[in-house]
Amino acid sequence: MNPLLSKTKLLQITMWLIQTIKQGKISLQTNGIENVELGIENKKLDLNFLQKEQLKTLLELKAELEEESILKRLTTLKNLAENLKQNGLTITISHKGQMILTLGSEAHSTISQMVTGTDAIEVNNLIELVKLAG
Repeated sequence: MNPLLSKTKLLQITMWLIQTIKQGKISLQTNGIENVELGIENKKLDLNFLQKEQLKTLLELKAELEEESILKRLTTLKNLAENLKQNGLTITISHKGQMILTLGSEAHSTISQMVTGTDAIEVNNLIELVKLAG
């Protein structure tokens, strides 16, 4: 049995968190090592990954199928971002405080729109994204 949540359930939980919690911060640790800082404020969820491994897992989008194609992963990310935008919500993804991606209503896509096919995804730091995804 796969312990990871389905993409649909994960999206539902994320949207519920952003809409329900007005403001707050939490730090997640494993074995005494801080992995993720999570901040919520004004319909915006900030995920700051302090460890590279957890961020790489998120970027690989392994929630359901281990062998999904890059196109399938991009479609999943695009659907998430557009759903967030329709609901006036934003998720920012950072690594050690350096913003990498913005998804949803606060994304200001430029060149990345040609690749992603949506204006709901902004690549804030392409060099860092490529390093982490590679």
